[in-house]
Amino acid sequence: MMREDARRQVVALWPAWAKANNVEKGTGSDALLFFNFLQDKRPDLLAFEGSGDKWQAVHGWLINGHLVTD
Repeated sequence: MMREDARRQVVALWPAWAKANNVEKGTGSDALLFFNFLQDKRPDLLAFEGSGDKWQAVHGWLINGHLVTD
């Protein structure tokens, strides 16, 4: 999967996950829980191209999208 496609899909999945988990204003802890959810339930979204830490990438996408604060 291309990195940009993964980013779009991960960011699009956040609102449904946040709602299901009663998260109004996401924090770094919420982002980590979301990442764990992705690892368990949607590992396909973490199979994007590129090197580096997948957690750092996802966390950065959520911060840049103003979905979580850190």
